[in-house]
Amino acid sequence: MTRLLILTGSIRTRSYSCSLARFAAQQIAERDATPLLWDHRKRPLPFADPEYHKRPAANPDPAVRELVQLADVTNAFVLASPVYHNSYSGLLKNALDHLTMEQFRGKPVVLLGHGPRLTAIQAVDHLRTVVRGLYGLALPDQAVTTPEDYGTDEEGEPYLKEEGQRARVTGVVSVLLKAAGHRTGDCG
Repeated sequence: MTRLLILTGSIRTRSYSCSLARFAAQQIAERDATPLLWDHRKRPLPFADPEYHKRPAANPDPAVRELVQLADVTNAFVLASPVYHNSYSGLLKNALDHLTMEQFRGKPVVLLGHGPRLTAIQAVDHLRTVVRGLYGLALPDQAVTTPEDYGTDEEGEPYLKEEGQRARVTGVVSVLLKAAGHRTGDCG
């Protein structure tokens, strides 16, 4: 079973980057893989404690231990962040700081960003550096969205409506699944 851990960088109500992550999770599930979407609202993480930097599974916080356990069993990662001050969010950085090279080593990672196009690309590039530092394999395929790419449903939740962006995210998910060794007939 191929598992993909999806970490976002937002707790905002009606978050575009969380909507982007949910769309990626749908694409993963449609290809017979298991998306593990971490919800920071339901499972908030404390500030990363350097005491546990080299042994995060020993952290006394149950949410941190759960995150580490999921990261240990995942085959690949999806990181999705809004742009905060021309980079990725501190919330996502904190989540990554709870993990080590052991969770990321050799695993493919796809990067998703949301915000003004050029700064979203810059935020994704910053994440690429962090993934390299964790010994993960940041794939060259990425997707960034802007507010114009979204519509809102009857509850006011944003959803990715722009067909070109939907195709782009579907494509990067397919590349990620292939890099993770997942095999299905439609995962080309």
